[in-house]
Amino acid sequence: MSRSTALLLPLALCTLSVPFCFAEPVVTTALKGRVQMTGSIVDSACTIRVGNDSQTIAFKPTALNGLVNGDTSSKQPLNIYINDCIEYRTNDDTEPSQRFKLTFEGASEGKYFSIQGAAQGIALQIKDSQGQLISPGMLLQLNSASADMLTLNYSLSLVGSGHALEAGDYHATIKLSIQHF
Repeated sequence: MSRSTALLLPLALCTLSVPFCFAEPVVTTALKGRVQMTGSIVDSACTIRVGNDSQTIAFKPTALNGLVNGDTSSKQPLNIYINDCIEYRTNDDTEPSQRFKLTFEGASEGKYFSIQGAAQGIALQIKDSQGQLISPGMLLQLNSASADMLTLNYSLSLVGSGHALEAGDYHATIKLSIQHF
């Protein structure tokens, strides 16, 4: 979800008495003031849904011998649904334009995402629908002419990280950052 946040601080203008606030300042007297505001503005530009309601993806148990040979585990789909976006007009003001910047953020293991847990020697690989590898922190830019619905399709798979493999449970947390403008 895209959010805009602004901090505003309490307003404290005119430190002199009330009559001087509205009077013309004397040329030899300099007025001093200070402005501070506080608060927040939060705006949800789109509705975003990732995978299932719990936003988790479970992998089936994977044999280590395939990962040792450089194979990947079975692919798990990661579908991101973006809809009901606020429409922004292009410069010529004829067609609405939806532009997005996405970043998958998480601990890295080279060009892959690292995992935590008892399992060792594996990492998480993310690819887009064209097979392009998505590395941690990589900026992805997308354009869409439709504000109704945009579906982004990615796949996740386990790969060997180059370290000694050890069986066990694992988990990974990946933060998805989306900017809409």
